[in-house]
Amino acid sequence: MFVDAGFFYFGTEYWLLSWIGLSLASVYALKANFKNSFFVGSMAYFLGNANPHNVLPIFVYGSWIFLNAILFGGTLMIFKMAIKRWKSWKTILIFATGVTGYEYIISLFSPHGTVGSIAYTQADNLIVIQVASLVGIWGITFIMTMVAANVALLIEYKSFRNIKQNLITGSVVIFVILLGLYRLYMPVGEEYVKVGASTVSINLQQYLVVAENKDPEKVNALIQRYIDQIDDLAKVGANYMVLPEKIITITSDRDLEKIYEAARRKNICLIIGVSNHDGAAWKNTAFVVSSVGEKTLQYDKQHLQTTFENRYTSGNSIGIFENKGVEICKDMDFTEPSLEYSKQGVGIVFVPALDFHDDAWSHARVAIIRGVEGNFSVVRAAQWGLLSASDNRGRVLSKISTDVVDNARIVVQVPVATGNSIYSKIGDLFAWICIVAFVGGGIILLKSR
Repeated sequence: MFVDAGFFYFGTEYWLLSWIGLSLASVYALKANFKNSFFVGSMAYFLGNANPHNVLPIFVYGSWIFLNAILFGGTLMIFKMAIKRWKSWKTILIFATGVTGYEYIISLFSPHGTVGSIAYTQADNLIVIQVASLVGIWGITFIMTMVAANVALLIEYKSFRNIKQNLITGSVVIFVILLGLYRLYMPVGEEYVKVGASTVSINLQQYLVVAENKDPEKVNALIQRYIDQIDDLAKVGANYMVLPEKIITITSDRDLEKIYEAARRKNICLIIGVSNHDGAAWKNTAFVVSSVGEKTLQYDKQHLQTTFENRYTSGNSIGIFENKGVEICKDMDFTEPSLEYSKQGVGIVFVPALDFHDDAWSHARVAIIRGVEGNFSVVRAAQWGLLSASDNRGRVLSKISTDVVDNARIVVQVPVATGNSIYSKIGDLFAWICIVAFVGGGIILLKSR
């Protein structure tokens, strides 16, 4: 159990270990009785996904990690039951559709969206993640669990060591590899923009003073530090610049006059995150400030962080300017509004963010794969995480940790893709097919002898 948990735990950062963890869990399920299959599988999955580099804060995500683990153990039991009844390659589909199906259902009800999916461990596995452009992260989960189940059958049963029994899995794997190679070696687009992302180093205590406007002098000092960053990035040719989420609290546009002036003076377009209190409601807002110093777009965060953002009112509309979009931090944990941006032909999404230090990579990778799903580039600036830029294939163009470098910044040429991915057109059809297939297979299994 603990060995398998270790593979899941470190699979957060090393993608191959997640495949091994799934395979070990599948092998054990075939060897053990039903009770042990469920218990060991659930506990290994739970302990592995409790890695603080995976999701933070743990007390917010813990109950959903536990639910994920219980369903994983239950699916292992059904997989074991199927192989005892059928002794067929079809049992591989039972496991793959089961895990894929419950991950999707959880994403529909969880306040954290898709975060619990094992698919995100594959962010560095560029060939495999290209399937997300067709069927979303559900395709990644499916191929991972399908291969794991197939490996378990090969190890446990000699009768499966022939071409016929492995034909379906082999064909799917070949398709995924060819698709991945095709997308990785095809041109990403002709238009490029030079984008900067920047954050000013500030600890939690300092942040809270500024966020509550307790000290106007410190607020003005912070604004000036960001203006200095704007000046520096403009000098190296940045045309767009992304700043983090909720850098200050404002009550009117007057609070951002110096920022507007800096954008005009340096001829740079800014995407800036603020706490916006207009007297009636609190909103977590991102403003787009044009290169002539005018506010051209207000986007309000749609998916608020439970516990920490209870006072805020969520937004309900997308934010598009030119052929570019805006989201804020946790919005990227959900497939919407990203899929809507893709449908609208958005080629790059700017993301002000916050994060919790340890989850820097795990939260950034979610946004990276969202870009693959929607066929757009992503530039993300997290106050306590990573500054990162990735293209529509999930390739990381630049990244830097704000915990390692004071006043971190990146400047990078980013391709403006075309959006309009196949996934954005068909939606979650594949996930629903998995659910129907699993339920149908379960009914047949219960009725069979």
